[in-house]
Amino acid sequence: MGRTPPLAERLGHVTTQATFIQAALLAAHGAGARAGGFRASDVRFFFLLFTNWVEHDVTRPSQDLDLTQVRRTLERLCRSGWAEPMAGERSRKAPRGQRYLLTEAGLVSLAESLAELDRAPLEEALFVACFAASYLKAILARVQGRTVLGTAARRRVAQVLDPARILRNARRNTAAVLADLEERLRSGLALEEAAGEALAEGASEAQVVRRLESLGSYQLHRVRPLAELLLGLPDDLRRFELTEGIGMRSRLLFAPLAERSRAELALLERLEQHLAPRGNGRG
Repeated sequence: MGRTPPLAERLGHVTTQATFIQAALLAAHGAGARAGGFRASDVRFFFLLFTNWVEHDVTRPSQDLDLTQVRRTLERLCRSGWAEPMAGERSRKAPRGQRYLLTEAGLVSLAESLAELDRAPLEEALFVACFAASYLKAILARVQGRTVLGTAARRRVAQVLDPARILRNARRNTAAVLADLEERLRSGLALEEAAGEALAEGASEAQVVRRLESLGSYQLHRVRPLAELLLGLPDDLRRFELTEGIGMRSRLLFAPLAERSRAELALLERLEQHLAPRGNGRG
């Protein structure tokens, strides 16, 4: 059985934008209820607003979402039954000013996808938790008319967008990343020590490599064994790896990333405790 493509892939936008496009669609739907639906320009505005909140205008200044991209996304949503145009028949090219509403299936699917933060960066997890804590009730309160959520659908949206649940899942993901980084750091320092001892004993580089491989701590061994990797390098690069490279990665990459993950984990734990009285979902 083939894998189910992620929602971002099915809607035709890149994964790095998916969280904020999905939130923008939900926000536009809620904000446009009294106006008889939302426009493509509303979705783009909320996308720019939300990415501004997480400093993407500083960290990703070239990132944008043009109206053509939004209209294509809305066309896909309509074809999938997740949105409906509010006036006239569906056309090959939607007119400017065309308004839309999300259907029940669309609203639930977008909420589910927004909450599926698989290894998402911290700022995305915090944004989704903030978005849910701030606007979930308002969005549900404005679901009316042609988009009427049944009891089960309302319960599902409230469950997946429970901010405490979102933070709890983010904490679990961060804890898993931290555990992996700590193991990388431990094994990297162990490899560095083993290489240093072997070289000091007068072992050849080939013998050193075989000894390191026997320690079994190289994660991509199934793709390319450590001995094959190191012995296939030019002499100067192999010498660098055996004398400096392994330890340098441990200290300049894995250790700082682990330190950051510890700080993120502590932050998420504090936020989860802060929201605990409000959280009623289970992860």
